Amino acid sequence: MSSLRSAWPAKDPEEALVAEFYYANEVQAGETITGMSVSCSVLSGVDPDPAAVLNGTPTISGSSVLQPFHAGLDGVNYRLRCVATFSSGRILVRAASLPVRMA
Repeated sequence: MSSLRSAWPAKDPEEALVAEFYYANEVQAGETITGMSVSCSVLSGVDPDPAAVLNGTPTISGSSVLQPFHAGLDGVNYRLRCVATFSSGRILVRAASLPVRMA
C-alpha cells in the first residue's frame, strides 16, 4: 500500500500488505522519528481482536513508519493509527480507515 490516506480501498482478508504512515511533509530540518506506536481498532462491524490485523512490529524508514498488516474479517471497517515521536519531542498522529471485503 502506498502512503496513508484517510481511507484506503477495500482489501481482501487473504491479502498481506504494508501501511506507510508518511510524515515527510511535516519533518523539520534535522528532525528524525525516534519512536512509534501503531494500533488497530474497529470502526464498524465486529472483530473481537482487531489488533490481530497488525502483522509484526512497525519500522522506521526515513520519514515514514511502516506497519505490516494482514487478515481482518469480511465486512469490518478498521482504523489503523500511528503515533510518531520525533527527536524534537513533537508527536504527530496519522490514521486511516481500512475496509476488509472478500473479493
